[in-house]
Amino acid sequence: MNESKATFQTVVILAAILGAAYLSVHVGAGVTPTGTAYSWNIVELVLQFIRDDATVPVATWPFAVVLVVVAIVGLVLLGKFTRVWKDERRTAGRMAAPYEHKVIRGRARQQEAGRLHPGARGISCGLPIGKVVAQQNVRDNRVYQGWEEAAVYLFGTRRGKTSSIVVPHAAAAPGGVLFTSNKPDGVPQILALRRGGNHYVYDPNQIMRETATPDFTYNPLEGIHTAQDARELAEIFEASTRKSGDKGGDAQFDEPGRDMLAAFLLAAALEERTLRDVYGWLVKQQGPIVADLLRTHDVDGPAETLDGIGEWPDRTRGSVYATAQRMGGALANDSLLAWTVPTPGIREFDPATMATGKDTLVLLSKNGTGSGTAFVTALVRAVCKNAQKQAEANGGRLAVPLVLELDECANVVRWPELPEVYSFYGSLGIVLSSYFQSPAQAVGAFGKEGWESIWGAAVTRCYGGGVADSPELQKLSNLIGDYDQLMDASTGANRRQAIMSVKQLGSMRKWRIVVFNSNTPPVLVKGRPWFRSPRLRRLVKKGATA
Repeated sequence: MNESKATFQTVVILAAILGAAYLSVHVGAGVTPTGTAYSWNIVELVLQFIRDDATVPVATWPFAVVLVVVAIVGLVLLGKFTRVWKDERRTAGRMAAPYEHKVIRGRARQQEAGRLHPGARGISCGLPIGKVVAQQNVRDNRVYQGWEEAAVYLFGTRRGKTSSIVVPHAAAAPGGVLFTSNKPDGVPQILALRRGGNHYVYDPNQIMRETATPDFTYNPLEGIHTAQDARELAEIFEASTRKSGDKGGDAQFDEPGRDMLAAFLLAAALEERTLRDVYGWLVKQQGPIVADLLRTHDVDGPAETLDGIGEWPDRTRGSVYATAQRMGGALANDSLLAWTVPTPGIREFDPATMATGKDTLVLLSKNGTGSGTAFVTALVRAVCKNAQKQAEANGGRLAVPLVLELDECANVVRWPELPEVYSFYGSLGIVLSSYFQSPAQAVGAFGKEGWESIWGAAVTRCYGGGVADSPELQKLSNLIGDYDQLMDASTGANRRQAIMSVKQLGSMRKWRIVVFNSNTPPVLVKGRPWFRSPRLRRLVKKGATA
């Protein structure tokens, strides 16, 4: 077989050289005419030179060299591409068989969509992921994230996740869409594709908006009705101040500082105050005043907590206030607070509408000092909590799925509850998709247990390449599995080999995605960026000019 392949390659190279020589003669004759009419019949042309009826034009030689080099380089590149293509098809063929991944392809997904949301007119198969590599005999070869599945997308930097996954997801969503990020990538396309509802863009850091005037206002205190609500919001502010790998301060004061911030938030909500009041109470150390306000609403537990802290030694009490103030540091930022105060001429955002219409909520925040991460996360929580209530009131599932695309999740969505809700939000029709650049990034944001909970609870898990963490890639390789490689044809001896090694996973071609779904063995698919889809390009252009 190797001898036949070598012979074929030799014939192809010789043919390329002869073809280059043939073209060079005619090109050379055009540049440096000799007065001879050179035949376009290759046999007759050769006879012309043999009979000395023609001479080689001067310009033929440089053209011949160039064309031969181009031909050989082209053949080498074609051979390399062919090898890569064949290797990829071979790898894909060793993974899930067509009958095994049938459950995540279009026809089965469409039937599932009709069963889950019978009243959602025109609902699509699901959120598109890509087209199965190889297995060309499979006509229905596109795979989807289902309408009751939470998903995790693990893509290294510049791997095309926004263009190939997030934007097509927004286009396919039948109801509301929430999108988070720390950069403007994909935002114009998402807004252009989303028709029929209101568009809201939260951008206090002016990542893409030129004006500092808020697009809308929403007060996170509106979602606080109980001490538990207040604690969850306090945890969001606390998590948003942490840097990767640290605990957010002195562990001795984290718990009382969090309790204090929660008590202040609850008092402000019950008194219909503002977040600016909360920060004022913190910096002025007005715990006793807040405790009295809580008692007027028969909230004794948090009030007693503040009373107890007030009895501590001055230095200890001061450390608790300092901790609470650090956790609520974003409350000192006027540009962020401007988005929380109802203002004439600026519309107010109602998170309850996201699950009942086709509104689009884009939440942008930069990293570091002045970040609006706490407010972004508070908005995500508010939308989710309202959607959860509506789903429960509707028999356990939203009438139309609500799509949440948490891009740059580790940077801008520091929601401590996220690992917990991953286990059941899909069944409610709240379709979560979170995006991470690496497992280490996810661990830095949610802790090791939190990341393992998110990864384990997600029904759809997608790896898009670009990760350099060998231990984590080894885990993925193990999940993909092994195959028997024939070592000796005469004896039939085999050895077990990884279908995709750590090296292969680390150097995957762009737009290639390994899909791990709980209902099928792993599948290798090819993603399709929105700009390679004529339909999406047309819709984006139409929406941008509307």
